[in-house]
Amino acid sequence: MAEAHSKTSPGYRGPTLLRNTVRERIVIVDDEPGVRRLLRAHLACLPYEILEARDAAEAMALAAEEPRPALVLSDIEMPGLSGVELLKRLKELDPILQVVMVTGLQTLETVRLCLREGAYDYIVKPFDPDDLLNTVERALERARLIRQNEEYQVNLERMVLEQTVEIRQTRDIALLTLAKLAESRDHGTGQHLERMAAYSRRLAEELVEGPYAGSIGTAFVEHLYKSSPLHDIGKVGIPDSILLKAGPLTDEERKIMRRHPQIGGDTLRSVVEQFRGNTFLTMGMEIAYSHHERWDGGGYPYGLSGDEIPLAARIVAVADAYDAITSRRPYKGPCDHDEAVRRIEADRGAHFDPVLVDAFRACHEHFEDIRGRLTDPASGIFRIVDIPRSGSLFSGH
Repeated sequence: MAEAHSKTSPGYRGPTLLRNTVRERIVIVDDEPGVRRLLRAHLACLPYEILEARDAAEAMALAAEEPRPALVLSDIEMPGLSGVELLKRLKELDPILQVVMVTGLQTLETVRLCLREGAYDYIVKPFDPDDLLNTVERALERARLIRQNEEYQVNLERMVLEQTVEIRQTRDIALLTLAKLAESRDHGTGQHLERMAAYSRRLAEELVEGPYAGSIGTAFVEHLYKSSPLHDIGKVGIPDSILLKAGPLTDEERKIMRRHPQIGGDTLRSVVEQFRGNTFLTMGMEIAYSHHERWDGGGYPYGLSGDEIPLAARIVAVADAYDAITSRRPYKGPCDHDEAVRRIEADRGAHFDPVLVDAFRACHEHFEDIRGRLTDPASGIFRIVDIPRSGSLFSGH
């Protein structure tokens, strides 16, 4: 058996996916040489080019050089231009550039200011080496995903003149990349997006006949299948220290976490307003805003109740609950299928639309089947294998 290495051991060679790629650049900014040396030493095990700057002026010069750095680790309190001012200028220079603040200050106001100005995250001195490496890897992964998404958008404009089928495929890839950007912040969720899409589609199929038959058809199911992965896109705006916290959240942290539906909905709204009439993105926006609303009005962010909650968001709420109950998360272990069914049924008419709970009862065995039929768990490919579809809705396809 191969010897295991921690991230700080000499045998650690960095994340597997990055070993054969072009070396990315990281800039360390601190007026104390000892801190710069310490950070460089901890990052030496990773396959990146490490550059140092004594102050904001040197950092800006390095950030403007080609190839542009992907990440800047910056102190906050420095002579001359402060780390917060440097952060503002770096984001103006390159919005994709990820900035992690390294500071001895622990005031919540300072942290909020940095996050508002675009910092990816922050590390408090004295920092844990493994925490440092994890944060650096996640920040670089975020930069890569953003760049990929921009490339998809550029390609989309070119491909509009070619084939309609290729345009649709590229659109799906771009939007899935956007959804994966949120999911990449929490590696413990596994194939959450894939399961969410499959659960949502299966529950929608069950509603083709019944009280909502007039609202659900083939187009609704297809849009739901592709837009449901956007439900948690707003989590890109939540700090890792809260998103990945293993223990219970404080009241203040819970308030911050509950901002993610608003962040996600506002993000998609800005796109919808530019491309009016796009049913697919409109549904994604409604889901992002409303998947944490409750049937009885006790949810967030707006306290909507009953039919005020868009139907797509009500469907995704059930799918999300089932996946959350049956999945391992940083703060809990997984429950079995029967326990998930019991909890969802117990919330009929409170958290969930009664009609949807009745539909879930009729098809819950398929939910358990979907969990077992998803394959390729180590891959980021959005693929469902052998998921049964109801014949009446998809006949002829």
